[in-house]
Amino acid sequence: MKRLIITTLAATLLAGTALSGTAMAAGQRHDDHRYDSRYDQRDRRDYGHDRRDYSHDRRDARHEYRHWQRGQRLDARYRDNRYYVSDYRRHGLRAPPRGYRWQRVDDSYILAAVATGLIASVIIANN
Repeated sequence: MKRLIITTLAATLLAGTALSGTAMAAGQRHDDHRYDSRYDQRDRRDYGHDRRDYSHDRRDARHEYRHWQRGQRLDARYRDNRYYVSDYRRHGLRAPPRGYRWQRVDDSYILAAVATGLIASVIIANN
């Protein structure tokens, strides 16, 4: 009778340890799951991350540090009329040859071909 009780008690303890070990492992996997959508939503909302903000920063940083040189091509976005310098004499620039025009990009005056954007001259502005 004692052997039966001891064997049953030992089997119960071993089975309980095995079950609790798997339950603990399953619990750990659930707790260590870091990519739960609930937490992602809260983090974005708390820190104010917005995809548009990042793209705006990259777009500004891309043209701020550009060093223009003769022989390069002026980007199409800078060949727009809002960068066009029509009163070149007032800025101390010579008349552009046929097919070229002056563009003001950041602190530089760039003489570029109208059709291709090929840069013929770059003058850094003093003002």
